[in-house]
Amino acid sequence: MPKVVPEYKDEARRRIIEAAIAEVDEKGFSNLKMEDVAARLGISRATLYLYVKSRDDLISSALAYIRSRLSENLHDACSENTPEDMFSAIFDRVIYPEDETGMKAIIELFAGAVRDDSLRDAVGKNYRAIHDLLTAVLEEEKAAGNLSSDLDTDLSARIIISVILGIRMGSAAGLERDEAHRIWEAAVRRVLE
Repeated sequence: MPKVVPEYKDEARRRIIEAAIAEVDEKGFSNLKMEDVAARLGISRATLYLYVKSRDDLISSALAYIRSRLSENLHDACSENTPEDMFSAIFDRVIYPEDETGMKAIIELFAGAVRDDSLRDAVGKNYRAIHDLLTAVLEEEKAAGNLSSDLDTDLSARIIISVILGIRMGSAAGLERDEAHRIWEAAVRRVLE
């Protein structure tokens, strides 16, 4: 029997997680079924269970994957040279990325966090990580003289996160990308003045 190399297992698990996220985007976390994920990939449930222990394991892995991808996109956006480029990149890579896979799942996570302590912990951890990153970047820009010396970076980061979440919620209600971009630019401009 051929040996399964770790790289293959990691790739197979990643594909399973991505399929689960696509299922959640279409049907929601509460309607996520292992057989639907397997069918999406064209594999048996038995094969699926070689890579994930349970539905809860799959959901936990999907949440970690979404957080990781958002974090990478945010870090990339925050590495832009100017505040204007950085906030434009945040819009394009975090708020309205070309690949919106997982964005509906994120909205559902926030809604679920109201009643589920484990979701609340995961969402809170993600919120704090985003806040800390934005605060650090704003502090760097302030120290470099690119932002006002009296800017409250902690409050500004919290407002920016609130705008991000508001736009994502609005998108679920039909807010179009162009209007969302206009709101984003106006909000960032006002926060950083």
